[in-house]
Amino acid sequence: MLRPFASRTLTTAQGSPRFLARILNNSMITLPFLAQVTPPAAVADTLTRGQQMMESACKWAGESGPSFLAAVVAALAVYIIGTWVASLIRSLTVKALGRRGMDGTFATYLANVLHGLVMVLVIITALGQLGVPTTQFAALIAAAGLAIGLALQGNLANFASGFLLVFFRPFKKGDYLSAGGAEGIVEEIGLFTSTLRTLDHKKVVVPNSAITGANITNFSSNPQRLVTVPCTVAASNPVEKVRTSLLSAPVGNPNLLTDPAAIVVVSELLENKYTVQLRAWCPSEKYWDALFTLNEAAKAALDRDGISGPLPAMRIVKD
Repeated sequence: MLRPFASRTLTTAQGSPRFLARILNNSMITLPFLAQVTPPAAVADTLTRGQQMMESACKWAGESGPSFLAAVVAALAVYIIGTWVASLIRSLTVKALGRRGMDGTFATYLANVLHGLVMVLVIITALGQLGVPTTQFAALIAAAGLAIGLALQGNLANFASGFLLVFFRPFKKGDYLSAGGAEGIVEEIGLFTSTLRTLDHKKVVVPNSAITGANITNFSSNPQRLVTVPCTVAASNPVEKVRTSLLSAPVGNPNLLTDPAAIVVVSELLENKYTVQLRAWCPSEKYWDALFTLNEAAKAALDRDGISGPLPAMRIVKD
């Protein structure tokens, strides 16, 4: 039964060329990817754009590439040489002002200002070599400077105060002063702040505007400074005896001056005591050594001569 059916099927298939063509057409419908051989239009457009960009880049590299490379090299050369020139100007300024006897603080301050101005010109020139319009860049700098100035008013005030300190020179490096709520030896007057060193070697940084906005007490402006030692004694001690005793304290002290001579004055009178002051002069740079040694010498002289101190007094009032 099966063999006749197979024979009929084969015979029918072999005798029907239209049937075979229909099968082939159906296979093309169910397998559409076999018929699509050309790429889509979007892919072709992307490839075309990429080719155009590559052609434009190659054309620019061939026409403008050497000139742009030369401009970059020129800008780097301007920056490197300009930086070297700015550093040279700063060092030469410090040396030239130092040879003329200018204060080192003023020389350093002026040299830093000149260095900054030269570097600004160097940067603008280097950008001009790259084709950046310098006029527009200058206008941009002016606008940015105005905005920064409004935002940094305090720092600009410190900068202006630093210029005033350097120009009018109320003090110099190495002076001992009290200013801006601090006291110490001046180590540096910077563009925005000044640095002081206290007697216990603490570093105090004070804004320049705080210094110029208040009183400045310079203890080193004069070559001599007065050392005062107050002593309170009992009222029973004769004034001349106390004076003679205290005047022996400065004798032989290498930190004190003999001219002007030391003096002893009565500064205050109280109920059962009075206060005298031993006053002696010393070089300004030796003030603290003179003060400490004179305190010890005055105490030793009073003990040696039997000068008694005041006793506590109490007054009792009876009704």
